Amino acid sequence: MKQRRFHLLLIAVAFGCAVGGYLASGRPASVLAQQQVQNQLLQDLTPQQQADGRLKQLQQKIRQSPQDSVLWAELGEYYLYTEDFKHALQAYQQALVLRGDHAELYAALATVLYYQAGQQLTPQVESYIAKALQMDKDEVSALMLLAADAFMQADYARAIGLWQRLLDSNSSRVNRQQLIEAINMAKLLARQQ
Repeated sequence: MKQRRFHLLLIAVAFGCAVGGYLASGRPASVLAQQQVQNQLLQDLTPQQQADGRLKQLQQKIRQSPQDSVLWAELGEYYLYTEDFKHALQAYQQALVLRGDHAELYAALATVLYYQAGQQLTPQVESYIAKALQMDKDEVSALMLLAADAFMQADYARAIGLWQRLLDSNSSRVNRQQLIEAINMAKLLARQQ
């Protein structure tokens, strides 16, 4: 569980850095059903979530700007971090509807489905990762997810290769120190096999 939270935190941090990097398109929602999804996401909360200040702040911002895809992505990130995968998926899907095709959002959807499936690379997860990497071959969250999965499967060489690829990309979304530590840990574990 502790390792799972670490991986969730690592992915959430990487994705959180990315969320602020893209601009919302501002496209108006064209279907009444989208409004119903929005309302449901804002009302269907557990008591613990209702007490969370960050969640309340996000809810207020979304009520003021319901067409802001960045806010919906932040809400998805919040739900992912709290392991509320159903609502995380809905929030990211709403962000995708508002923003349109976007590599980071496909990577976020893959991440939610990966953890919802008990850390399994299902066909749907792989499909979203493929879409993300097709749009951006160095999409940080998608590569981080693949590396974390490789690490969990004890495929240390693949994990190291993916992490090194992220380092070589020189992306501002990458925490270089954490990646270097992860690479060193994977190298150590690979020698023990």
